[in-house]
Amino acid sequence: MAVSTTPSQLKSPFQYGHRFSIYRRSRYVALLLVFLICTSLYAGLKWQIEPELEPQPEPESEPEPEQEPEPEETLEPIYHIDPGINLTTNTQTALVLGKMRRDNVEWVLELGEELNYTSIIYSMESLPEKSAFIPHTLRGHESAAYLSYIIDFYDRLPAYSIFIHPDKDQWHNDLFGSPTSEVLSNLRLAAVDSMGYVNLRCKADPGCPISMHPLDPTPIDIENKDVRAYMGEIYMELFQVQLKDVPRDVGGVCCGQFVVSRERIRQRPKSDYMRMIKWANETTTTHNFGVGWVFEKLWHQIFGMDAIYCPRFEQCRCDVYGWCGPLASGETLTPVGSH
Repeated sequence: MAVSTTPSQLKSPFQYGHRFSIYRRSRYVALLLVFLICTSLYAGLKWQIEPELEPQPEPESEPEPEQEPEPEETLEPIYHIDPGINLTTNTQTALVLGKMRRDNVEWVLELGEELNYTSIIYSMESLPEKSAFIPHTLRGHESAAYLSYIIDFYDRLPAYSIFIHPDKDQWHNDLFGSPTSEVLSNLRLAAVDSMGYVNLRCKADPGCPISMHPLDPTPIDIENKDVRAYMGEIYMELFQVQLKDVPRDVGGVCCGQFVVSRERIRQRPKSDYMRMIKWANETTTTHNFGVGWVFEKLWHQIFGMDAIYCPRFEQCRCDVYGWCGPLASGETLTPVGSH
């Protein structure tokens, strides 16, 4: 049986499309609302995290605050040696050293006052410190200061010149502990009168019995172009001798702290020391450290000792510091200069 349908029950395609269109618009509206809500939430969150800064007016330029002037030091830089400084008449003993800006040498000044020594301090900086002497070169570490002192004061040297490092404590101080002040407080200058040159260290190692072979460098030294490979040439240059006069072996107690008498320094003409510092300044054979190493190995020869100079430890201790025994063997030594 056929079912009758009234016109009101029939749905035209337009009616179905209209309903679909409404549905589609509603969906778009909902999506738009969700998008707006999310955008609003994000903007609020971003504002909380990164609040927008209002542009600030450019500050007016102000003059830089004036810096407080540095406290004035007692002495101005000594760029040239004051002819009034005559160590021969002003003092019996000079403490000679080179220092970097970071080095604290108050202990040297205090020791000088205590022992009535004059401190001669060279600034080893390209921009020299105030109240310090200026070396003839900056190459070679302390050797530059030592040689500069000898050249500058050659004609007005004190009786004794003590060459030391700037640090108060030195590992190579083998007696009386590491402070150099303790070493110098026990020093017998009578030993310097007798021998002309004494090392402040008595232990033979390192440096003794042999520290280098000027005429026989090792293949490794030659391959690496180490300064040892050129020691024969360097020796001839520094001492102005021929190859036959270069010693085959050189040995001496380390480590660049020693005392020399005025007479022993003057055994060499001033021109010798000037030639040595000229080599230090101009050599291309080695670098700054190598220059210092060369002089550390040769100081004892520069000041008149044998190529191999390795005193017996017990005798050195007795001569230089008066510590003469009795030894474990029962022997009591006699220091030089005691008669």
